[in-house]
Amino acid sequence: MPDAASAARGVYKPRRPQASPLFRLVSDHLHRLQTVYDERFARKYGPWRPVVAQVADKFLACGVLDHGFARIRCDACTHGYLLAFSCKCRYVCPSCHAKRLAIWTQWLDTTLLAPVPHRQVVLTIPKRLRAYCLYRRRLLGEIARVAARTVTAAIRTLTGERDLAVGIVACLQTNGSRAITKVIAPTSRTARRRAPRRWTRWKFLVRVLVHIPDKGQVTTRYYGWYANRPRGMRRQAEPAAADTPPLIVPATRLAPTEATRRWAALLPQMFEVDPLACPTCHGAMRIVACITQTSVIDQILTHLRTRAAHATHAGARSPPSTRAPVSRSTARAPRPPADAPTPP
Repeated sequence: MPDAASAARGVYKPRRPQASPLFRLVSDHLHRLQTVYDERFARKYGPWRPVVAQVADKFLACGVLDHGFARIRCDACTHGYLLAFSCKCRYVCPSCHAKRLAIWTQWLDTTLLAPVPHRQVVLTIPKRLRAYCLYRRRLLGEIARVAARTVTAAIRTLTGERDLAVGIVACLQTNGSRAITKVIAPTSRTARRRAPRRWTRWKFLVRVLVHIPDKGQVTTRYYGWYANRPRGMRRQAEPAAADTPPLIVPATRLAPTEATRRWAALLPQMFEVDPLACPTCHGAMRIVACITQTSVIDQILTHLRTRAAHATHAGARSPPSTRAPVSRSTARAPRPPADAPTPP
């Protein structure tokens, strides 16, 4: 029997990505934008990168049943549904990016961060230097390294301890307020005449796609106490220093299976909805199979759409007649046959 918490949660409803404005914008304008990008936008936003088209194509297939799905079924009441695959891309797909943030936040809170107060510091890059980062994105890593050294030196100066161990988690963020300012609709009539709606949408789409990181580009960096090398050295020194009390109490580690949480475990955290809870009997559902073959996908979807169409028209009836009912007494008498005798 399910517990009260799972029964109180809402019913999971698969999302409809085709209905989102971002999906329609990418689907309708991406390929035409790619043909005019070098002429219209390359000078201001940098050259066209192949990773942009790859991530955009994955985004257009995310959550769409035509590109593959998993079959979810309840063994108790045989209720089931189809769950489309995810693209697992960064920044562009709102659903997958939220899941990635949930995984990273869970690991950050339970594994990495020490139980001490932390402070958030926001550093901005001068506008004159931002254009160089569009053409050489590796400069973002160099800027993050310089920022980490500057913050470390400032903290050591304020505390008066030159050998103070400072742990820094640097998150590189390239988007800002310009992504949405004066892009959706021009304010004046002259601007609306000079900027057609098509160019306005393309410009907004360019400002969104320009923030897609390159393949392998690290957008979260760790320095000082939280760097990979000091963390590895501390893990190796833990058995030897078991008798001595540690300087900082380490956080509880997660098992490897818990560190990489499935999408089913992330949705209850973000939306308080359990996708593996049966809406009919509130029992536990399971993944029966993963369908990836195109022919099988088309066959299953065609069958389901045909059955849904028959179910929609099965209960349909003709509209009621507006004529008055005719009684049997006033009904017309049947016509006699042709060979019957004529009355006198």
